[in-house]
Amino acid sequence: MNDKIYVLNFFASVFFGMILLTIVIWFIPEMDYFDGEYPSWKQQRDYTHTKGSESQILFIGDSAFKAAVIPELIDDSAYNLSLGGASPLEMYYALNTYLKNHPKPKQVFISFGPMHFMYLKRYQDRTLYFHFLDPKDQIESQINIFRLDDTPFLDMLSMSLENIQYMIKFPTKYFQTIKTSELKRGEFNQDNYDSVSEQRGHMYFGLDPQWFNHYEPHEQLQREFKLLQSEDFYIKKLLHLCLDNDIPVRMVQTPVNKMTYETTQKYNQFQSYQEYLKKLSKEMNVEIETDLIFYDINLFGEHLHLNEKGAEIYSKNFKEKFF
Repeated sequence: MNDKIYVLNFFASVFFGMILLTIVIWFIPEMDYFDGEYPSWKQQRDYTHTKGSESQILFIGDSAFKAAVIPELIDDSAYNLSLGGASPLEMYYALNTYLKNHPKPKQVFISFGPMHFMYLKRYQDRTLYFHFLDPKDQIESQINIFRLDDTPFLDMLSMSLENIQYMIKFPTKYFQTIKTSELKRGEFNQDNYDSVSEQRGHMYFGLDPQWFNHYEPHEQLQREFKLLQSEDFYIKKLLHLCLDNDIPVRMVQTPVNKMTYETTQKYNQFQSYQEYLKKLSKEMNVEIETDLIFYDINLFGEHLHLNEKGAEIYSKNFKEKFF
């Protein structure tokens, strides 16, 4: 009997200890412990949730688009809502929230590389981890993922349990980050937040002038293009959101370099991606740019993202082409 009481007391102590630690985590400022990706996600979320009065030109997409488009070089009203690691799923909810708090945009430009139609790798470690979605949208998006991507039942249970842990900030998902950070990232993260805000959503990634000398092909570039049905669903919802609100919308390409492109050639990733975009354009009756744009490797800060010079060239060319 004493052994049973001891075991019960042990598990009760662990349970209530975790609950107490969860409560403590909610009182710790997120800026103090999250990594360097967090400020841009928080800044974008804050911006879309804050009331605005200006009709804007919006750029919506992944990290390549966030790095490539310098809003101030295009228009005084331009704003870059793109995010590192974001897919059509996150951008649909971002624009939907934006429209609840801002006037209808003058125009929306959308750009995602092929990998963001193939993977949901950042859904948990960015979208859920950073509490980017409102709880209702988080639940809705996860149900859609389960439904559309034919998720096995056991995986559904496992992922649902993980989602709950993210939602309540359970220590199993946050304590190690807090411990590693030593709660010393606040000033760094705030500086990054302020920088992204001042640049109207624009930011760079990498910026290594010699990246090509130690380039290692990214595993996500070394696979065939296999469309996730959940991402097909959300890119169409994103386009419908624009069309239903009479917002001019166009999908465009960001530059690639031949070194990165050659990595994909064995798997015809870009070719299959282009075919998908052509079908999407016809189905949605939306202009979608499918021809790839090639820039020299010296205009990239790493294998996917333009550096300062590359972004300046792209932004100026973009203005000449579309305005």
